[in-house]
Amino acid sequence: MRQPGLNAVLIVKIALLTALHFAGAAHSQQTFPQRIITLAPHLTEIVAAAGGADRLVAVSAYSNSPDSVKNLPITSDARSVDLEKMKQLRPDLIIYWRGGTSEGQIESIKKIFLQSLLTKQVQVIAVEPKKLDDIAKDIEMVGKLLGTENVANKNAHQLRSDIAELKSLYQNPHKRNVRVFYQVWAQPLMTLNQDHLIGNIIQICGGEQLFAQEKLLVPTVSRESVIKANPEIIFTAVDSQRMKTDWSIWSAVPQLAATQKKAFIDLDGDTISRASPRIMQGVKKICAEIDRVR
Repeated sequence: MRQPGLNAVLIVKIALLTALHFAGAAHSQQTFPQRIITLAPHLTEIVAAAGGADRLVAVSAYSNSPDSVKNLPITSDARSVDLEKMKQLRPDLIIYWRGGTSEGQIESIKKIFLQSLLTKQVQVIAVEPKKLDDIAKDIEMVGKLLGTENVANKNAHQLRSDIAELKSLYQNPHKRNVRVFYQVWAQPLMTLNQDHLIGNIIQICGGEQLFAQEKLLVPTVSRESVIKANPEIIFTAVDSQRMKTDWSIWSAVPQLAATQKKAFIDLDGDTISRASPRIMQGVKKICAEIDRVR
């Protein structure tokens, strides 16, 4: 004699197994971006840190890390974007830097890849890190998009650990802050305000960023105003380690604290101007140099 209760249980089990089967099949069939174009060198490095270096099909000029990207096609630089070449490469993910790609270029990219019926579905996303921890968030976000969370989360965790270690070393209430001037350009004389990533780095390293309260992200300042602020250390980024900055504009001022401390520091642009894990090399140098003159 059949038992209705057992039949009901059997039906429920079969339904559950069927649902799990289709859910697993849907998950296994989920497609992640396979053809990525990045529009800034640090974005290339973010994709690599997220575990997607092998999916890059084009990068921007001066992308040089990891080594595997050095021979990839270049579809953009600081001034232009080659839309025709991008179309030929059939990307399914384009990543741009909001602070480094013009609004006109962004609109052109979106018009071609998001609105055109002739192209397949393409994701166009932006990043704009303003703090070191934002870099870790960007890595995690890209990793989620690519389905490479294991690699991305591991690298993001390591970056956060490195940041925490620096804070414990240099954000000491018993140590005084050092007056820091970050020189972006000499003629005209330009610096950065506190909203730039460099401002966060100076703060983490125990420095007092001069002109932090300026309204413009990259303000122009006078030589006289810098001398009056009397920085104890001055940093600038150079394109190559072989390049040396002409520091005479400051070293000719004997009363300047930075002159007295011989604290004019060239930084490798690749390791301080790129918002990727590699920036930690430059951050560690800034922290060490600030601590040296404290």
